[in-house]
Amino acid sequence: MANGAVPFELDAVLHAPDAAVREAAWGELVLRHSRLLLAVSRSFGGARDEAMDRYAYVLEKLSEDNHHRLRAFQADGRASFSTWLTVAARRLCLDQLRSRYGRNRPTQDSDRATVLRGVRRRLTDSLGADLDTDLLADEGAASADTMAIRRERDVRLHDALANLPASDRLLLALRFDDDLSAAKIAGLLGLPTAFHVYRRLNAILATLRTTLEAHGIEGADG
Repeated sequence: MANGAVPFELDAVLHAPDAAVREAAWGELVLRHSRLLLAVSRSFGGARDEAMDRYAYVLEKLSEDNHHRLRAFQADGRASFSTWLTVAARRLCLDQLRSRYGRNRPTQDSDRATVLRGVRRRLTDSLGADLDTDLLADEGAASADTMAIRRERDVRLHDALANLPASDRLLLALRFDDDLSAAKIAGLLGLPTAFHVYRRLNAILATLRTTLEAHGIEGADG
């Protein structure tokens, strides 16, 4: 299946002529993607029953209201259906955990901020310690010019992250937002080994570093 193409089973669900055909198509979709959805559900830890509860929650939410969540998928070439489905399942698992334990649901902006902080930490070695403003002991002591430079760095990094392919943004979110191991990420994304996750992660960070350097953002000396 080409990247971004609508899978036959999804098309059948969304354009079924009646309820019986829709249910059959839904069953086929679940069968084809069950391994992925189970891997996402298990990636959040806990006992087997907890993982299966998350799996059941994901299926329930994906099927409710005439599968309205599935209708959000757009075959525009930016992400394959499996990548999109991984993101959707991950968000539903987070919703289930937050509702169960009474945590306030963070906004998308706060999720992106978590990834941004994680990427900054990984880029610190290449761009200098000043890049990671979160690790400063006293930001208030910095000069106005220094703080302006750091804000510019964050803006450029945020833009660079937004321009990454959906699969790369997902990898960063799984690593820095969900704090999953490379082995678990490999299973979720269908990569052969944890080594391939590290190799892809390093390539993404190198791309971000090059983008920042193209805007004149470089590490401090020493």
